[in-house]
Amino acid sequence: MPQPLSLSRAAKLAGVTRSELQETLRQSGLNMLEGKIAIGDLLSLYPKIDLDRDPVFERIERIKETARPKREYSDGWIPQPDVLLARLKEMQSVLVLTKAALNRGELLFEEISQRLEEISASAEPATRTRLDALRESLIASLEAPSLGVDARAEIFARDTFLKLLAAKVKLKPSGHEYIVEGKESLLNAALRAGLHMDYGCSCGNCGACKCRIVAGRATQLREHDYVLSAHEQEEGYILACSWTAVTDLVIEAHEATSPAQLPAQEIRAIVQRIEHLSPEGALLHLKTPRTHSLRFMSGQTVRLTNEDGASRIYPVASCACDVGHLLFLIRRRANDDFGQSVLADDIIGQMVLIEGPHGNFVLQEDDIAPCVLIAAGEGIGYVKSLLEHAIAIDNADWLHVYLVHEPAWGDKVLNLFRSWEDALDNFRLTKLPQQTDAPTLYALLQQDHPDLDKCHLYVAAPDELVGPLARTFTVNSEGAASHTTMRVIAVE
Repeated sequence: MPQPLSLSRAAKLAGVTRSELQETLRQSGLNMLEGKIAIGDLLSLYPKIDLDRDPVFERIERIKETARPKREYSDGWIPQPDVLLARLKEMQSVLVLTKAALNRGELLFEEISQRLEEISASAEPATRTRLDALRESLIASLEAPSLGVDARAEIFARDTFLKLLAAKVKLKPSGHEYIVEGKESLLNAALRAGLHMDYGCSCGNCGACKCRIVAGRATQLREHDYVLSAHEQEEGYILACSWTAVTDLVIEAHEATSPAQLPAQEIRAIVQRIEHLSPEGALLHLKTPRTHSLRFMSGQTVRLTNEDGASRIYPVASCACDVGHLLFLIRRRANDDFGQSVLADDIIGQMVLIEGPHGNFVLQEDDIAPCVLIAAGEGIGYVKSLLEHAIAIDNADWLHVYLVHEPAWGDKVLNLFRSWEDALDNFRLTKLPQQTDAPTLYALLQQDHPDLDKCHLYVAAPDELVGPLARTFTVNSEGAASHTTMRVIAVE
């Protein structure tokens, strides 16, 4: 019997997003067993799966077409040879068990056929005729050439091959799942998936990413300086930053589930680039040290201080899944010496002190309800970060963004949002003029979303928009509205 598929793997095979698959399952009324779906149920939901189109092989062909000499091109898409060999051995075990089950089925069929023949010999003529017809029908069905494509067999084969290139990891106690591809470490794959596992240096020195293997096999990618005791090794403890999955894994690892669980940090990052978006705005690129990345949740802020002591708090305008490369939208403001130094290119190549993270303007991650996001002015940095995180973890039924035009950011941010709308079926963008007021925006929300009370609402905008909207939705002291889950933050 083919094993049921995890939702993430089933979505890959069906060519849909995980959130789309979850919504389809919810509407169909089909039951899931421990977050998994049977191959037969997947085919009943998506009977027109294109089994001739294999995204895994297509990806390999694209990589071949763009491949360059190794000194210029990273081949990290494929596992290390020892990991690949171990996974091939796992595939061999699966094929052996599958072939054994097939052999048992054939033997059972032969026994049934022989038994029918024996019963037929002593049966009444009418019964003998029926038994002989049944036996001949069974033999004919077994010996007949296969007609058409066996969709279940195709999905089983494709899933088995997919496990060669990627392994699934399930975290306990949260139950979160993610995929480890190629030569990724367990930690890097978790961060890419938008999860908030504990870590510090991310290079094997501090031991903060220590976790325990509950089921499955892992292998060490690189040596690390942190020493695990003999007892810890016997108990299955490893460092997530230095190990990768050989087979599908279940590991015990602590995750931050709220901003309060993230530590206060001080990191010195280098100014990698300043990208001017307009005469009044720029995108600041900071690169953190490989040994000390910033732990934060998308939607949070940090304080930036340059070498001259100029300082200001900004939202991180990039996803928490890319902790080593931080982006900040900076615009010209009075009494903002740090921003002035960015726009004047005075800090290129300098070190910037990062202190934080701060704030609770973060995603409601464990709920797949639709999300409505409103962004204006400097609030666009908050919402950009939230959106990149929501896209990475793919947990919302759909995303609708109301983007109030901000001239300081030029066309870059708008084009980015438009690209998401073009690429994602569950993403919608509404561009609004800079002069949009709260009554106009509220009326538009009511028109577009009469069931807004079933959505998560995020508003990052100047107070003249945030204040009236917050009062309209009767936000309580915990930051949540009476019906809608609402998070608001006022920017200057």
